[in-house]
Amino acid sequence: MSAALVLLLAGTFALAAAAKLRDPAAFAGTVGMVVGPTATRIVVRTLPPLEAALAVVLVAGVAPRVAAVASAVLLLAFIVALTAVERAVRATDPDDEPLVPCNCFGAGGDGDASGGRIRNLLLVAAAVAIVVEPGRAPLDLGTQELAGAATVALGAACAWPLAVALWRERPGGRGVVGGVAR
Repeated sequence: MSAALVLLLAGTFALAAAAKLRDPAAFAGTVGMVVGPTATRIVVRTLPPLEAALAVVLVAGVAPRVAAVASAVLLLAFIVALTAVERAVRATDPDDEPLVPCNCFGAGGDGDASGGRIRNLLLVAAAVAIVVEPGRAPLDLGTQELAGAATVALGAACAWPLAVALWRERPGGRGVVGGVAR
């Protein structure tokens, strides 16, 4: 199970890094809501390589507990940042309940800040599980074990957007109109 969690975390960080590198403007727009231009430039330039490096370290199994703790700390920082972004947006129009973009995986690809916080809390739980029981590194697994761990990780990754979509479509949910969350 820990290999699946490692692959889930590593895949999440790798995907987020690639999306931010592909579309830095969307990410910069989100970061710029809560920090100044200089800090925004620093975060936009340093965070994607940090996420990519963390993904590699997780998969390689180098100091798995340290990598898991670093993952949890980074994810908790993201939760704080998403809360700050949401507050900044709501402060501009307190009567409205806008869908605050996360842009953690590029523009329009990952829902709102509240969903991002929940996702990140679940990923923190995965990181804590790795700290408790790191298991073997994915690169040290046999083919069948690795395939099983990858299947579980991909299933978990696919379950998240499905859960978000179902939550939005519930009675009283925000739903989606014309491909745009409302």
